[in-house]
Formats: sequence, structure tokens, C-alpha cells
Amino acid sequence: VSLTHANPRTFPIDLRNKPPGLGSKDMEKTLTPTKKQRGGARKACNECKQQKVSERPSKTSHLRPIVTLRCDIVQTPADACSRCKGLQIECKVEPSFTRISKRRRNAEMEREIAGLRRRLATNTHHHGHAVEGNVGDEVPQPAGSEDHMWRLEDVSLSKPRVARLFEQFFNYYHPFLPLLDPQKAPEHYLRRCPLQAWTIICVASRRAPTEPGLLGALTGPFSRLLWSTITSVPQDYAVVKALCLLCTWPLPTTSQRKDATFMLCGLMMQISMQLGLHRPVQAEEFTTFQIGHSEAVKDRLQTWVVCNIVAQNIATGYGQPPETIYDWALEPASLQDAGYYPAEDLRTRLHIERFCDRITKSLYGSRPDAAEFIGPERLLIVQLLENELRDMELNFGRNISRSNPRPSDITKLFIATTSFLSQVLDLETSPDQLISYATNYILQMIISAAFGLMKLLKSTFRHHIDFEYGKLLFNGAISALRRISVMDHDRPVRLADVLAQMWNAGDREQSADEDSLQLKVRCRMSMSHVYDTVWRWRHRFRPRKGTSDAQGMFLQRLVL
Repeated sequence: VSLTHANPRTFPIDLRNKPPGLGSKDMEKTLTPTKKQRGGARKACNECKQQKVSERPSKTSHLRPIVTLRCDIVQTPADACSRCKGLQIECKVEPSFTRISKRRRNAEMEREIAGLRRRLATNTHHHGHAVEGNVGDEVPQPAGSEDHMWRLEDVSLSKPRVARLFEQFFNYYHPFLPLLDPQKAPEHYLRRCPLQAWTIICVASRRAPTEPGLLGALTGPFSRLLWSTITSVPQDYAVVKALCLLCTWPLPTTSQRKDATFMLCGLMMQISMQLGLHRPVQAEEFTTFQIGHSEAVKDRLQTWVVCNIVAQNIATGYGQPPETIYDWALEPASLQDAGYYPAEDLRTRLHIERFCDRITKSLYGSRPDAAEFIGPERLLIVQLLENELRDMELNFGRNISRSNPRPSDITKLFIATTSFLSQVLDLETSPDQLISYATNYILQMIISAAFGLMKLLKSTFRHHIDFEYGKLLFNGAISALRRISVMDHDRPVRLADVLAQMWNAGDREQSADEDSLQLKVRCRMSMSHVYDTVWRWRHRFRPRKGTSDAQGMFLQRLVL
């Protein structure tokens, strides 16, 4: 029998070379497989199913007998079928395989192409209108291009809108973190580092009354720009500045589990050291170019100072060990040798953050003591730190309201929380409503103070403090959290709702051997009392298995 490839699916039989004595009936017997050969259910490989290859022979033609190619995977299950061997393709048998109709696939592609054409026509029609939010490219364009547009994927901003957002940033956010130069034009920041320029726009859009919805539209494109920039090397230290801003005013999230701020803070410090910012005077040892003028050295030094301030803020606010590096490069003598004299506010903040670092390393660097007492060595360290704090209050606390301290540590805690929250209320009631532009660190400290104050007000110690004044400030903290919120259902407003629910839940009688002021969670440093409150909330309502238990799990997801 000779087979020809006239048809990829059928092979004619040459009757001239048939064996002697083979008639048509005998041929039908030969071509028709027996039931024993077929076995049970017919099977075919994926490729044969897709091409609709028949599994049985066709009837002979009136001209010559035709045999339709069939999948012989049943006869040789361990080997590829004849068709797949001939076409040199992979032969697989999958029970879940479903044949895809070419007509249906082509129809779907045609519908998709038509939809893309309609979108393209709509974008072209609206190009240059006031909304300017539908035309985009993958790569940001300078504002000084032909159409005077800044583009980030599907978000487009005209040059006047960019100028307003930059003005918003330098008026309201820059005073909290004086890192950038307000005298430089937006185009300078975009040419130097697109991530830095779009970070400024993201921060400014948090409270831009003329740009409603811009922050939500920017979240996705900006996140993709962020990670694509971080993963590309070599880096520019302008990326470090962008990360400083982003860690200070992070993108809104619904819970701390989805918050990448702590991770970005670590990347900020690692990129800084890779670029030699921790040795600003010897920067040539870490770069392939020479830094000639002193202004560049001063800028690198100021960036390193701000990096440590931001990193310490993040560590304190999230209850984690800091990644700061306070070595000789940040000593006053080294700063003077480099000709860098930081502003008074920045110098004060650096001094405070270094003190916070000493507290963390002194009190949380070793294994926690038993809850009932503090060892003599650690007690001595606490007294030394208190003396240093008292000196700092005399030097830097000219505007801090003075109180008459009492020897009780619990009273000191009440004074500390109420003093801080009273300052927060001053920000909230200020003419410019400065609390709306507060940094992420201020948000974390409001959360810490609110949880600490609630712990005091719900303990037996409430009879020894001004309960009504504390309750007033607690409500003020909830109000401040709502003011800081920038989007519906983001973390600040959800925490405000949870604090209100926890306050209204009422008090439950404590057991005789349980002290609500004693911390069971003690590994989150200065934020341990927040996580301890969450733990107690869950433990308190767990036996009920009701709505309150669900609220406790919701709170843990929100805080953690």
C-alpha cells in the first residue's frame, strides 16, 4: 500500500499494487477495525481533536477507496500518534482539553479590534480637552514637549495643572520635609527623574481641591512606574529623594498588610548606601564620575540626613527595628567640614531621631524583662534617658505647654498623650487645616497616642486622672484621623471607626489577676500597646463567636 499526501487528512490507496486475491469486500474487512481493536471509549490527542481528525475510516469513493487519517494514540499510548510525528508537534492527551472553534476565536478577535478602534477614536476626539485624561503613552513625556503634556500611561496633565500641583506641594507639604528646591521648575524634576516628579504630583493630589479623583487615577500607573524604576540599575540618588517623599506620604491603603512603606524604606536606605550617600564627601569611591562642586556634596549630605530621619520615623511608627546609620558622617564636626549647615528645624529633627534610636537600642535591643519588674541595669538606663529628654525639652521645647509632672509613670504617660493630642487639635483647628497635610509618621503617632489614652481611660487608673479631658482628646484624635483620610475606606478612616467601636463596646470586668495596663504583646517596641490592645480585643470576644469577634479579626487585619 502506497500513501500519498494529496490531502493531509486522507491517503488514497493504490489498487495496482494490491495483494493478489484482495477484493473490495476483503478490503472493507481489512480497513474496518474490530471492536477488540477499538477497545472502550475512543480517544484522540489534543492536536487531533483540535483539527477534527476522524477516528474511523470513511466510506470508499466511487473512484477510488479513501481512508481518513485517524489518531492512533490508542494503539500506542506511550508514543506519539502518527499525525503528530509527521508534523513534528507535541502529542498530549488531556481529559480536560476542549476544542476551540476557529470561527468563535476569529469573531472574538474582530470584536476586540473593533472595540480598540472605538477607544482610539474617542481618545483622539477628546485630545486637548479640559479633562486630558484619556490619551497616554508608556513613557512619561516632558512638559515642554510639543503638546505641553505630562503623560503617565492613561493619565495626562497639562502644563498649568502640573504647575498648580507643584505649587500645592511646596506650599503645604514641603515644610514638613524640606528636601527639594522650590526654586526649580517642574521640568527640571521631570528631566532629572520622572519618578521624583510624579511622586510630587501624587503627594500634592492628596489634598488638591481642583483635582478630584486624580490620586485614584494615578495609583496604578504610578505604582508600575515606581517598581520599574527601582528594579532598573544603575540608580540616581534622585530616586532616593522620591522614596523619601513616598515613605513620608505613602499611597493610601485599606490595611497595613497592603502598605509597602516599610519595605520601600529599606530600599531607600540600601540604594542610598549603594550610591555612597552615607559617605557624601567620599562619593567618588562609590560612583564612576567625579563630583566637582560643593553644592552637589551638600545636596547629597542633606539627602542622607533626611533619609535617616524618614527611616527612624518609619521604624518608630511601625514598631520595627530602625535601619538608620548614625555614624561620624552625621556628627556636627563632619557636617561643618563639608560646609553643610542644616536648617534649625532639620537639625532639631535629626537630634530627636537620634535620641529615639538610642531609646530603641537601649530598651529593646535585649530580651524583654519580666512584666512584673524592670531590672536595675535597665532602670538606670531609663533614668539616664529621662535626664536627656528633660534637657531636650529645655532646649527645644520652648513652644511646648508646661505641665506639673508627678512621679507616677502612668501619670507621665497620660501627660505625654494628652500633650501630643492637644497639639494635634491645634493643627486641626488651624486656619490652613495643617492636619490634612500631615505625614505618615504623624498619623502613626496619633494612632499610638489614641490607643494609649484609651488604655488609660478604660483602666482602673481613670479615677486618678482627668477623665473628661482625656475623653475629649480621644474624640479629637478620632476626628483628626478622619481629617487625614484622603480616600473613602482608607486606613485612617477605618481606624477611626474601629476606635469609636472599641470605645462604645463598654467595659468588661477584668479578672482579679489581670491588669489591663500590663502588656502581653511586647515585641513591637514603642507600638506594642497598639498591638496589645488588638490582641486583647480579639481575646475578649473570641468565646462569643459573633459580630464582635469578626470585628476583632477585622481590626487585626487593619492594624497588622
